[in-house]
Amino acid sequence: MKKWLLMLGIAGTLVIAGCNNDSSDESGSDSENQTEEQSSGEEESKNDDQAMKKEIMSVQMNMQDTFQPYQSKIAAYEEAMVAEEPDPEAIKSAGEEAQTAAAEAADAASNYSIEADLPEDVITTYEEALPSLQSYYEEVASALESNVEEADLSQADEKFSEFTEQIAPVYEDAGLLKPELKKEFS
Repeated sequence: MKKWLLMLGIAGTLVIAGCNNDSSDESGSDSENQTEEQSSGEEESKNDDQAMKKEIMSVQMNMQDTFQPYQSKIAAYEEAMVAEEPDPEAIKSAGEEAQTAAAEAADAASNYSIEADLPEDVITTYEEALPSLQSYYEEVASALESNVEEADLSQADEKFSEFTEQIAPVYEDAGLLKPELKKEFS
């Protein structure tokens, strides 16, 4: 009888110990599930961040592709103006091309739309900055119309700086460096 009681006691202890292990295994698997969910949440966040960066860079490249043909003519005029030995004929020719390009670029900026898979607030930031870009090109065209040989583009440059500053938070919030768009457009 003592053997039976001893065996029953041992069996009872093993059953209770087994149940405790099962419940700790379940809670352990719960914490493992939570850890896996956190890990997958972090991965999704990283993937979302990467996707957003990719979209922002895509917008930048689209803008560059759109405005580069115009900006390169304006840059060529600026280079002709600061040449060591300025050639009045080259300045006049480059200035006329830059004036036409600036007028066309202003039209392109007024009709430009952001086509990207970005949050609405980011798209709004770009759209609110586009009038500054349009103003830049209008200022360039106006300055060149007034005096091709000695156009003062400082007011136009202020408008471009304004445009750059308006979109800078998009890059900063995404963890990207603020681009030098004027150079990239040229």
